[in-house]
Amino acid sequence: MNAGLAERRAELVALTQIDRDARVRHRAHCLLVLLASSTLGQAARAVAVSERQIARWRTRFLAEGGAGLRDRPRPGRPPKLDAAADQVLTEALATTPADYGYGVSTWTMADLTDLLARQGWLVAPCTVYRAVHRLGFRYRRPRHVLHHLQDAEAVASAQHTLATLQKKGLLSTAEYGCSTSMNAHCTPIPTWQKGGNGPVLPSACPPPAPTSAPRSSGRGSTGREK
Repeated sequence: MNAGLAERRAELVALTQIDRDARVRHRAHCLLVLLASSTLGQAARAVAVSERQIARWRTRFLAEGGAGLRDRPRPGRPPKLDAAADQVLTEALATTPADYGYGVSTWTMADLTDLLARQGWLVAPCTVYRAVHRLGFRYRRPRHVLHHLQDAEAVASAQHTLATLQKKGLLSTAEYGCSTSMNAHCTPIPTWQKGGNGPVLPSACPPPAPTSAPRSSGRGSTGREK
């Protein structure tokens, strides 16, 4: 039986390196250990797995390839939310609650649960939460894109005045950056987005730095003053 594994050793090595499923990588590694071992028992002791389990993985891999190392579907209660419900959630999270008649700007689990209930899926918010994350959506805190709303001449004049104050020491660098970004509007992007697909947005303006040193307590650091 190991002769068939030897012919597909390169496939096993690839599974241990690139497959996303940790269970598949582990099982492929066990089969590579089996190839390097003289007996099934020796391989089982090396990877702390029963001989019966390694033999089962070997049979499934030779018959089905990498797919044979994946978990089989397990019996149990069918999911409460089917593909149609997943489609409703996907479409809703790509828009805003206002499009569905809700008076809020960001989807919450309670609102999504109510939306599904209106269409016949009576589930708890925790079920909706698991479905949203299973679909790959992650909540992103709303950010602001800062840009001026005045005309260019007014902006240039304000920047010149602020730069003059900064040179005279009357305005810190942090205060200057915040002062030139006062007029802003919230970017109309969905706060629920697919993981890794969010736009790169500028960071928020830092808080102003302290302009004066802390007041001294009047005591020396080495003891009582003489």
